[in-house]
Amino acid sequence: MPDRADLVIWLPTAINLAFMFALGACVGSFVHVVAWRMPQGLSIVTPPSRCPTCGFRLPWNHNLPVLGYLFLRGRCGACGVDIPRRYVLAEVAMGALFAAIYAVLYLPGAGSAWFPVGEGWWHAQGWRSVPAMLVLLWAVGSLVAMTMCDWATYLIPVAIPTLASVVAFVGWPIAAAVAEGRADAFPLEPVGWRAGVAAMGMLAGLGVSRVLLSAGVLPRSFADYDEYLESPDDTFADYPHARREMLKELAFVGPGVLLGALAWLASGHLSEPSALHPSVAALLSVSVGFVVGGAVVWALRIVATLLMDTEAMGLGDVHLMAAVGAAFGWKVAGAGFLVAPFVGLAWWLVLLVRSAPWRVPYGPSLAVGSIAAFFLEPVLRSVVSGAMAWMGRAAEQARAEPGGTLVLAVMLAGVSAGVARAARSGRGVLAAAAIGLMVVAVVAWILAAGSRPLAGAFVGLFLVASSIAGSIMVRPGLEEGAGPRTAVARILRMLAFTVVLAGAFLLVARPGGSAGGTPGG
Repeated sequence: MPDRADLVIWLPTAINLAFMFALGACVGSFVHVVAWRMPQGLSIVTPPSRCPTCGFRLPWNHNLPVLGYLFLRGRCGACGVDIPRRYVLAEVAMGALFAAIYAVLYLPGAGSAWFPVGEGWWHAQGWRSVPAMLVLLWAVGSLVAMTMCDWATYLIPVAIPTLASVVAFVGWPIAAAVAEGRADAFPLEPVGWRAGVAAMGMLAGLGVSRVLLSAGVLPRSFADYDEYLESPDDTFADYPHARREMLKELAFVGPGVLLGALAWLASGHLSEPSALHPSVAALLSVSVGFVVGGAVVWALRIVATLLMDTEAMGLGDVHLMAAVGAAFGWKVAGAGFLVAPFVGLAWWLVLLVRSAPWRVPYGPSLAVGSIAAFFLEPVLRSVVSGAMAWMGRAAEQARAEPGGTLVLAVMLAGVSAGVARAARSGRGVLAAAAIGLMVVAVVAWILAAGSRPLAGAFVGLFLVASSIAGSIMVRPGLEEGAGPRTAVARILRMLAFTVVLAGAFLLVARPGGSAGGTPGG
């Protein structure tokens, strides 16, 4: 039994955890309203909450998160109709998430496995960490709202990530200004002077593009998308001009790329400040995070759409990852982007077991992957360390016999495309097998291509062609209606572009090329 002294010591922590749970439950209630009303174009403020069946306006005590549901025993106080459980589940889940965030950031000691997440900065700052905490909580709430919207409607209202980005641009400089000590542990990753100036230049260029778009000088992409919908209630259309629309988006990002490049070049001729004010350093970090988070997804969207002639990713995903980069930093945005396909694959396997519809949005995978990249950093580090150790052992064998490994990659990719063809009729197990085979083929190619770059380049092209062919063949059997949103097809396409990025790195850097392999083709 804990003695009285222990209870006194832990009482403030228990109160803080209870407060965070209550705050999260309130946010969860509001997030549910946002996710329900905003996609329909309704105000999130008016009218006040009412029973959707009888129209009874809920008094304040009926509207209390969790407690109101328990008080009413899950029924409307006027007509007695059952209140959907998703309301209280959303409140409980958000409350638990907020309490977990507080526990991970403030409670771990120096020897704890979770200490690297916050590095003791949050606990040491005390009340001075409130602005930074508000930025993170707002970002997490926004990610949950975007997940709920995207899951229900396959659309992300741009206002949600935009407001999260604005909060980050305002909140992080304030947090840096009021913080004291342990500047090395500040939650945002510091960035170089030139990178920060270039990011600011790119933001200025995007602002110019936005003005030109509003003035009608630049055309809006997918402006005629609604004309190809079968009915007003549809979300997806068999749109035939995706490549053409990417040219419009290239024109939109052009001023940003130009001003960013000019700012990078100009900053190289200027003397770097010896010390930046903490608020300025934080503002540069937010800018770089915003640009990196949005640019990674936007570049993939443009390149993949130009190659596939179908919209690869939504612009809502671009805004989502830009907000992630602004709130959590550019490293978290990059890590979240890499984790997202695995989250999507895991959820797709759940749908496979449940025989649920195949069409799933990608925004939730990006949101969950980003949150995991920040708050589960120790777990991910352990997983990555284990994977890298395995890759190191496998790489030694692959470099000893690179030709055989590349041949194995070709065989696996060919079989994967064949299995995807067999999965065309809707057999999900075969589709899962096709993805697994392609993953193994990509891994084998990465391990061996560094030792034989010329042969690796040809094998890489074959892998790209196989994964693209697999995504095309598997889509008609598993997709409900037209559109590129099938999880299987998207995962195979992500693998194709993973091959492209890894191939570019291997052919330029050639890591391990002198580690016993045979150079040349």
